[in-house]
Amino acid sequence: MMNISLTAMVLAAGFGKRLGDITKNTPKPLVTISNTCCLDLSVNALKQVGFRRIIINTHYHANQIEEHVKRHNDIEIILSYEPILLETAGGIRKVLPEFENKPFVVVNADMYWQDTNPSIIHQVADAFQDSDNFCMAVTPLKNAKGHSGKGDFVFENKLLRKPTEDDLEASRYVYIGIQVINPRVIEPLKIEPLALPRFYKEAVEKKALRGVIFDGTWIDVGNVDGLILARNLTPTPYI
Repeated sequence: MMNISLTAMVLAAGFGKRLGDITKNTPKPLVTISNTCCLDLSVNALKQVGFRRIIINTHYHANQIEEHVKRHNDIEIILSYEPILLETAGGIRKVLPEFENKPFVVVNADMYWQDTNPSIIHQVADAFQDSDNFCMAVTPLKNAKGHSGKGDFVFENKLLRKPTEDDLEASRYVYIGIQVINPRVIEPLKIEPLALPRFYKEAVEKKALRGVIFDGTWIDVGNVDGLILARNLTPTPYI
């Protein structure tokens, strides 16, 4: 990870509306799964691979996240509060100077996952090339537990593209929420609400969207069925 920023980011500002009453008084990153939560899974995974400086963006029930992360007193955590939810691209643009113009790792805090050895974070960072706009971790659709979609991408010469009707289900992959971003993608943006998917589309057109396959456990806990699946698994080894 020599060319990657030593600062990583965890996205934790969303509402978690699909979980209904479960997130009425609790932000989705702090919803309990056995003896942990999604935010701790992501923060601890970043610590495991050597990050000691992590930015976490907040909005919904931000005070709860602020209080919760005090337990991670062995690293520097920077909280980026968004009075108006900036979505993924806007939230990253707000803190872009913190990455010192280097490619940087971004991890979601709304998924249950058990990292691999070597860490998928290392794998994505090592696979990233200067010509890439993004390098993201994806898992085969068949392994994406709790996920109801038809797959986000297919591989073509180690790069990712959007699937077509001709692409079989077995060739489809789901983005799991771990990526390296080239700062040149974010730098021209304004600090305003804006999501990342439009930039994935542009990266596909430029052949600048790289993929790395994750073969560990991953569950979409953004819905009640997925959350139940995760809660029925054994506790994560990170806690």
